[in-house]
Amino acid sequence: MNLKKAIALCLAATMTVPMLASCGKEKTTTVDENGNTLYTYTFNMYTQDDNEYPQNEDTVFNNFIKDKFGIKFIYDRIPRTDWETKTNTYFATGDSPDITIGGKEMNYKSWGSEGYLAPIDYTKLPNWCALWGDDLDKVVSLASNSDGNLYYLPTVRQEKVQMCWLYRKDVFDELGLEFPKTTDEFIEVCKKVKEKYPDSIIVSSNGQKKSSLTGFFQAFWIPELILQTQSCIDPKTGEFIPYAMASDNAREMYKFVNQLYKEGLLDKEILSIEKDNFYTRLAQNNAFITYNYVYNTDQFNNKTNVNGNTGAEWTWAKNMVTAYPDKGTIYKKDPTYSNWGPAFSAELGEDPERFDAVLKYYDWCASEEGQLYTTYGVEGESYNMVDGQPEVAEGWYHEKDNPKGKKISGEYGTLTFTFIKHPKMFQEIRGNQIDQLYDAYMSNDNYYYFDEFPMRYTEDEEKKYTDLETALNSKRDEYMARFLMGESDPNNDADWQAYIDDLKKIGLDEFIELQTTVYERTKAEVQ
Repeated sequence: MNLKKAIALCLAATMTVPMLASCGKEKTTTVDENGNTLYTYTFNMYTQDDNEYPQNEDTVFNNFIKDKFGIKFIYDRIPRTDWETKTNTYFATGDSPDITIGGKEMNYKSWGSEGYLAPIDYTKLPNWCALWGDDLDKVVSLASNSDGNLYYLPTVRQEKVQMCWLYRKDVFDELGLEFPKTTDEFIEVCKKVKEKYPDSIIVSSNGQKKSSLTGFFQAFWIPELILQTQSCIDPKTGEFIPYAMASDNAREMYKFVNQLYKEGLLDKEILSIEKDNFYTRLAQNNAFITYNYVYNTDQFNNKTNVNGNTGAEWTWAKNMVTAYPDKGTIYKKDPTYSNWGPAFSAELGEDPERFDAVLKYYDWCASEEGQLYTTYGVEGESYNMVDGQPEVAEGWYHEKDNPKGKKISGEYGTLTFTFIKHPKMFQEIRGNQIDQLYDAYMSNDNYYYFDEFPMRYTEDEEKKYTDLETALNSKRDEYMARFLMGESDPNNDADWQAYIDDLKKIGLDEFIELQTTVYERTKAEVQ
């Protein structure tokens, strides 16, 4: 770890001693009177919005894994907004959890490079390997570090597509509008809604800050996840773009978003509000278009049709928006895998007995039996088998249903994002809508997506990448807000050049050279 980062983290640690105390480090191996070994693991866990978890450790799930695997978890459940900072602090102060789950790949790769995580011998996990079929080598190649080691276990991305534009169909029908296909049409449609509802927010944040803009990224042929990936390969021309947020397309995107902002069509808090604030807007009938998940329409309708509001009908658009209709339209195809899986501390890796015991548990999670248990809970209690298929029992509900009984994850404390949901429940909670969205996109001509590419860095290149990326991201985010709110004008050549010059001062040219070198070398290796 570089010195500045270490100092910063240690300073953070001195200010957060009470927080650290909550982790309750209990890394023990005990043997009971019957000679049974019990391994105890500290476990920090990224918690998602609205998920419920038991308040005590004496749960059906914990007792089950104790009896079946001889393991016990001591949980430190961390809200998503605090997870990265708090986990960084744990590692920097030598107080690392045995297991951490729910992170971002860039976190895991960085912690692996810095020696905080244990490399995983995935050949010890036959059920996990079987999940991927012919994609195993691709997944391992993409998820591994430059040293060839895998430092976390990816989870299966069951979704093919899930992000799209959601809009108020009742309002569009009232005004005789269709959802737009081009950016020019988008402006005109927003103006017409604004004429009818002059005091309302037309294009709203989705409550996820910068990701609220990602529908616009794709309109200008920039990947939705570019704020994480930085580089991309044009799916039509094959051109490699080493830093997309400094490209001509990025400038055109900023011009477009700035125009929406200046004309009062775009949420002025699109980069800042939290999800709860977005839900408040829905309840106030104060949002008409947003970029979100296809399966959220029912939730949006429930939250909008309250307080005397009735008749709101949120629906999903069957098309994406493009600035370049002659070239085509970009949609987001979900990647093969997700980074929700577990990573293990270097300290745990030095104890093969304890490490193998928990890997055995995780391999079981990937099995058919494990998928069924972690998704549905206990047969005869939370679910029953009907004609060979699991059905949630009366008095219980899963995450899609409105609360009307005992929630499976909340009651048992099961890890709701292990490796894969049982296929039947996945179809019930979102799979059917995802299939409909995918079919709608595929029925359109000239639709493209940005594919994954396994950039293979050396250890030195990976460290250089991390340092440059951190600096560039900070400056990029600063200008994102300035371009949006008009403090800098993306239409003005001098203002745009100032942005590029500031990026160059902190390493843009070095980053472009690094990415281009790694891309060309990797392409030669994988072809």
